[in-house]
Amino acid sequence: MKLNKKECRKFADPGLKMQLNNGLLHADQIEYIVCTAVKVIDHHKTLVLYVYPREKAAQGKFKPCMTIFHSTDDFITLSYRDDGKTVWRTAAFDRLDNDWYFHNKCAFYSSKDAVRVRRYFKTDKSGFKALVSAQYAILERRRLDRQRSKEKRIVKRMAGVPALPRGLKGWIHRVVMPAYFFYDYCRGVKDVPGICSACGKEIRLSGVKQGNKAICPHCGKEFTAKPRSRRGSSMYDRDTCQVIQSTGDGGLVVRIIKVYYSYQGDIPKVQIYENARQFIFTNQNGRICAEAYYYSYKNGVLLTHWKKGERPKFSQWQECFEADTCGHVYTKNLLDALAGTPWQYCPIAEFYNYWQEPMESLPFLFAYLNHPRLEHLVKTGLNSLVSDMVYRYNSKCLDETQNRTHRILGIAAEDVDFLRSIDPDMETLKIYQGYAGMKGRRDLIVWQIENKVSRDVLPVLEHMTPHKATRYLDSQYGFLRLRKTPYGAQRYQNMQALVSEYRDYLEICEKLNYNLKNSFVLYPKDLQKAHDKALCRLKHKADAKKKQDFAAVYKSIAGRFDFEKDGMKIVYPAVPDDVISEGHALHHCVGEYTSRVAEHECIILFLRQCDDETKAFYTIEIRGNKPVQVRGMKNCSPTPEVDKFIKAWEQKVLKTVPAAVA
Repeated sequence: MKLNKKECRKFADPGLKMQLNNGLLHADQIEYIVCTAVKVIDHHKTLVLYVYPREKAAQGKFKPCMTIFHSTDDFITLSYRDDGKTVWRTAAFDRLDNDWYFHNKCAFYSSKDAVRVRRYFKTDKSGFKALVSAQYAILERRRLDRQRSKEKRIVKRMAGVPALPRGLKGWIHRVVMPAYFFYDYCRGVKDVPGICSACGKEIRLSGVKQGNKAICPHCGKEFTAKPRSRRGSSMYDRDTCQVIQSTGDGGLVVRIIKVYYSYQGDIPKVQIYENARQFIFTNQNGRICAEAYYYSYKNGVLLTHWKKGERPKFSQWQECFEADTCGHVYTKNLLDALAGTPWQYCPIAEFYNYWQEPMESLPFLFAYLNHPRLEHLVKTGLNSLVSDMVYRYNSKCLDETQNRTHRILGIAAEDVDFLRSIDPDMETLKIYQGYAGMKGRRDLIVWQIENKVSRDVLPVLEHMTPHKATRYLDSQYGFLRLRKTPYGAQRYQNMQALVSEYRDYLEICEKLNYNLKNSFVLYPKDLQKAHDKALCRLKHKADAKKKQDFAAVYKSIAGRFDFEKDGMKIVYPAVPDDVISEGHALHHCVGEYTSRVAEHECIILFLRQCDDETKAFYTIEIRGNKPVQVRGMKNCSPTPEVDKFIKAWEQKVLKTVPAAVA
C-alpha cells in the first residue's frame, strides 16, 4: 500500500516540547534527536519518526526538520527547507544526509521511542537497525518488482523468436570454420600420415609442408597442414555468425552466434552459443526501429538471462570478441525468413555470397528500406557501390529516383557493362562521372585504379588526352620513383605523388605564361628538374614584382611624410630588404610586412636619430595616414620623447596630406 501524502501531512508536526534540562540536548556528538509515534493514517497503522536538529532543540525551537512516515511496505519523508517550504523525499533513512549512515548522527529521545520502532517491525534488532533493515527490505522488493517487470517485457519480446535452423551447425563446420591436417613431422619422409580435423579421417599426403593447403579426399573441405608439434596445447579458432529470422509480426531478428573451436587433440572441441539478438521492425509511423539484446551470464536473474542494450565492453577502440556482431551470414533460410516482411526482396544473400566475408547485417537491412535502388545495384553486380552506400559514404552521386542503371549512376548507357566489370566503389564512380564524354575514359579509370590515383587528374587533362597523360606519367615514374630528396627520403612514394607534382608543374607554367601547346614545355624529359626550375623562376618573378610594387609605393609618397624634431627624423626604406634588415636589427616581425606594403595595405617608415641615421631606432606602421604601430627593440613601446615626436608629426604632417593607403 502506498502512503497517502495528503493524509500524512496532517501528522507532520506533533507540537512536541522537550525538556531543556535533558542531557541529550547538550550532547555534542549527536546532531539529530528522533521521536516516534504510531498513528492511524488513512485507516492503516503507520510509524511516524520526527527528526529534530539538536542545536535548535537546545535553543527551545521544537520544529522537526524531517518527518518520516513508514508502513509495512512503503516509506516516505517530508523534509523542511530553510525557506519554510517542504519537499517529499523517497530516500532511505541512512541516505537522508550528505554522508552515509545517517543513523550514526541520530539518537532516540527516549527508550520508548526505540522500543516502539522494534515492536512495529516485530524484530529483535535495535531501533535504528530495525528501521534501516525494514527499509532495505522494501527497496529490495521494489528492485525485484522492477526487474521482474522489465524481464517480463523481454520474455514477451523473445516469444516470437523461432528455433535456430537445423543445418546451422553443419554449415558452420563446412563453410565458416577452418580445417587442419595434423601430422607428425619426420624429416626426409615424403609420404606423411595425418588426420583431417574436419572429418576425423586418416589421410596420407606427400610433400607436406607447414602452411600448405590441400583438399580432403573424404569430406572435400580445404585444410591447412600443421604439424602436431606446432599445435601446442592452447590452439583455438573462433568466429561469429548471424542468423536472420522472422519474428512473426513483420519484423526480423538478427541472432548473433559465437563459435569456438579448441584443439587439444586432432578433433576440435566445439562450442556454439547465441550471445546477442538485434530486432529490426517498422513502427506504427512507418519508421525503422531497432532493439539490441545481449545474453548475460551473471547470476541474479528472475525470468531470463537476456538483457536489453548493447553488450558492455571496456572500450569501443579495443577488440571484444563477445561484443562483436560482425559475422558470416547463414543464407539457407533467408527465402522463408524474409517472406511477408518489408525485406521480402532484400538481396542480403546475394551480397554476402559475393564477398564471402563477415558483415554487419543490421545496417544492410536499414539501408535496404532507405535506399530504393539498393536491390537494383546488387543484382546489377555493383557490390562495391552497395558496400560504400551501406557502411561508408552517402549516396549523393547516385540518382535513386531513376529506374535505368545508367541514369542511377549518372553515366552513359554504354558504360554500364564496363563499370560492372571493374565493380567501382563510390569514390571511383565520382571520378568516372567527371569524365563524361571524354575519349579514353575507360582506359584512364583502369590506369587510376591500378596505380591508386584518386585526385589531380582533371587539371592535367585540360592540356592533353588521357592516353598521352598516362603514357607520359608511366615513362616518368619508371625512373623518378628511384629519385631521393636531399634528406635521403623517396621523393615519389607512389604514382599519386607524381601526378600531383605534374599538376603543380602545369599550374606554374600557366603563371609563367609558358606555351603549354609546346611539347617541350608540356612533356619535359625530367619532370622533377623541370618542376623545380619553373618553381624557382616563379619565385624570382614574384620577388621582382614585389620589389617593383614596393618601389612604386614609396615613389608615390616621396617627401610626403618628411619630419624632423628634437634630434629625430622620418626615414623611408628604399627596397624590401631594408624592412627585413630593420626587423632583424630590432628583433621584431616587421620583415613580414613587405608584401602588405606592395599590396597597398600599409606603409612602413623608420624613425631615426639624427646623430646616426643608419642605426635602427623605431619602426612605424601607417594605415590611413594614422600611425597604428610604433615599435622599438623587441617590440617595446615608444618612450615619452618618441611618443611626443609621433604626436607632433601626426598633427603637423599626417593630418595635412591625403591618405596614402586605406
